[in-house]
Amino acid sequence: MIYLSVYDEKCTGCRACEFACSYHHRKVFNPRLASLHIRRNEKQGAISILPWAKLTKKEKEKRLPCDRCLGEPEPLCVKYCLPGAIVKKVGEL
Repeated sequence: MIYLSVYDEKCTGCRACEFACSYHHRKVFNPRLASLHIRRNEKQGAISILPWAKLTKKEKEKRLPCDRCLGEPEPLCVKYCLPGAIVKKVGEL
């Protein structure tokens, strides 16, 4: 089984994963259509990577669930996450 692990502490907030994800699903670069969301907490200085399952109902309205980029050699969020905040893993959860 393929699954994705996220490491918030490595995320720089560049949102490349959101752009890549939206392109996979809809062939447009629009982070609001991605299966994941980068959330910034300016007061705490924190960045969180939220997979589709952890999004609010409102955030899910225009987004499709993650299919781990079915048909691609690897998930695009992993491919374009240069800091390594999103990593593909194979095995049991």
